[in-house]
Amino acid sequence: MMRIVVMYPTWGEARPFMLGSAGGTAEVWRCGIGAVECAARTAGVLAARRPDFILLAGIAGAHPSVGLAKGDTVMVSREYAADVGTLREGRFIPLPVDGNDVKNNFYDNPTSVPPLFRSVASDTVAVAGTPVRAESAAGIENMEGAGFFAVCGALGVPFAELRCISNYIGEERGRWRIAEAVGRLAEDVGRFIDAVREWS
Repeated sequence: MMRIVVMYPTWGEARPFMLGSAGGTAEVWRCGIGAVECAARTAGVLAARRPDFILLAGIAGAHPSVGLAKGDTVMVSREYAADVGTLREGRFIPLPVDGNDVKNNFYDNPTSVPPLFRSVASDTVAVAGTPVRAESAAGIENMEGAGFFAVCGALGVPFAELRCISNYIGEERGRWRIAEAVGRLAEDVGRFIDAVREWS
C-alpha cells in the first residue's frame, strides 16, 4: 500500500484528522511552526520513513481580494520566500535565497495531484501578517511552505500542500475561525488522500 505522510505545523491542526476515520490511512507528524523547523523535520521524516507521498496541511490567511472565504481549502502550487531580505531606509529589499537572483525566490511543485481544490500561490513569512515582504502574486500566506517545498523538491519526493483559510491577512486574531478551518481541513485531507491513492 502507498505510504503517505501528513505533516501539520501543530497538533491542534492535526487533531481533528487524527480523531476521524481517515486518520488511519496516513502517518501523521508535526513539522513545527516556521520554514526552518518545518524543513528540518520534513527532512528527518523523509529519511526515517521514506514515504511514497508527503503532504503538508494547515491553516492559512488569505488576501481579501482573491475571493476566498474562511473555511475554503486550497492547493498550494507555488511558495514564495516572501520576507527574505533587508530593510534599507525603511524599504524592504528582497535578497536571493539561492545567492544569485531574487527572481528565483519561489518554489514550484512539479507533482501531479488530483485537482480537487483551487490552486493558489502562497507567501511564506516568518511573522503572520507582516508588512515586510516582497511583492508577489500570492493569494494566501503561511509560515512553513517554502521550507517544505525546498526540501521535498531537492529530494525528489512527490508532495503537496493543502491549506484551509482561517482568516484574512491583517485582521484581528479574535476574528479568525481556527476551529472551523481545522475541522474542514481534516475532511478535505481525508478526501485528498483517498484521491491520491486512486490517482497513483
